[in-house]
Amino acid sequence: MLVQRLGCAGLLAVALLIALAALELFSGPRPEVDYPDPATTPYRLPWPAGVERTCAQGNRGVVSHYEGRGEFSWDFAMPVGSPVCAARAGVVERVVEHHTARGREQPNNLIVVRHDDGTAGHYLHLRQGGSRVAVGQRVRQGDVIAASGNVGRSLLPHLHFHVTGPDGTTLPISFREVRPDGVPRMLRRYRSTNAPEGGRD
Repeated sequence: MLVQRLGCAGLLAVALLIALAALELFSGPRPEVDYPDPATTPYRLPWPAGVERTCAQGNRGVVSHYEGRGEFSWDFAMPVGSPVCAARAGVVERVVEHHTARGREQPNNLIVVRHDDGTAGHYLHLRQGGSRVAVGQRVRQGDVIAASGNVGRSLLPHLHFHVTGPDGTTLPISFREVRPDGVPRMLRRYRSTNAPEGGRD
C-alpha cells in the first residue's frame, strides 16, 4: 500500500511537490503575455534601494490577481510602517489615508501616481495617515511616498502594486532589477535598486 511505503513524511513531501508544481503551472505570468524588456522598463521595485522583500503574490495569484481581474498586480510582504517608494516618476493624483479596518469588504488606503505617458501606479493597503505626499505633488522615482500597512482587503501586512492604462485597464509591466525577465514570482525575494536620481549605484 502506498501510504505504508511512503509514511507520513513521504506523503507530505509528495503533496508539497504536487502543490509546488501546480503553483508553477497555474500561477505567475502567462507565456503569451508580452511584458516589457526589463533593460528598458521605467519601473523599479517600490521600496528603498538595498532592501529585500518577498513577493507574497504575483500575477495570476492563488488568492487574487486572477485573469481579467487585476491579473497584472503584485503583493510584496513588508512590516507595517515600511517606506514605500515611487516605482516611477509622476504626479500624485489621488490619496486616501483615513481608513483603519481590514477585511474582505473593507476599503483601502491608497496613493495613485499618474505618469507622463498617461499610465498610473497604484499603491494599496497603506497605513492610516501613512501618506507622505499630497495630490498635485510631483514625485521622483525612488521618493518615499507612504508608509505601508495592513488596511482594506488584506490578510497580512503588505504593499499591493499595479499599473493601469489611461482607460483603467491593468497593464503588464516589468521591473528593472528583477532578473531574468523583470516579472516577480510568488514566494521569491527581490532586492530593490530604487533610489532618487543621484542616489543610485
